[in-house]
Amino acid sequence: CWHTGLLQNPKSVLRFLRFTAEKRGGYDSSISSNELLFLEKIVERANQIEGPIVEIGTLFGFTTQEIAIFKSPKKSMITIDNYWWNPIGFLPDAHKQFTHRGLRYLCHNEGLRIFDGSSDEFFESYSGPTPSLVFIDADHSYEGVWKDISKAQKLGIPLISGHDYSERHPGVIRAVDEHFSGYSIEVHETIWFVDTRQVKKPG
Repeated sequence: CWHTGLLQNPKSVLRFLRFTAEKRGGYDSSISSNELLFLEKIVERANQIEGPIVEIGTLFGFTTQEIAIFKSPKKSMITIDNYWWNPIGFLPDAHKQFTHRGLRYLCHNEGLRIFDGSSDEFFESYSGPTPSLVFIDADHSYEGVWKDISKAQKLGIPLISGHDYSERHPGVIRAVDEHFSGYSIEVHETIWFVDTRQVKKPG
């Protein structure tokens, strides 16, 4: 199980402690305090629209918990992960157990549902109301981000946002810029946001 794995691998413990203490945005998928202020404003906009919030890329659920704090109590939320990567070396099964245990309260009391699988599997199987917001923070390749944005647009999600819009992840920048070349893209540190309901910029 996850705690046995940590005890047997002290390097993983040190990596985890560094990860949780890291304050710079864009490091190992952490979100800075300034980025959280922007994320709060994004979620507040989603609170004004019907439909759940979808997060692609749960990792350990730290950002999931922040979004859950910001969302209105009656709004549901879905977080998606296939547990193929994490920065401290958990095997997929241990990663899944660790994340599920950390999010147990939100699942039972705050309308959170964990989807164990890829974003492709989620979009192919989803049949609920149109989500109000998708927050993309999983595969940071150009192809991965492009695909997640495309599927969110096909589903008609009005608010599309994500993390790691930075030089460390040029694929994210390219996919976002190409998809939303005619829209206003708001970027605060490494969080990007587009309201697809807004009129395109002239030219």
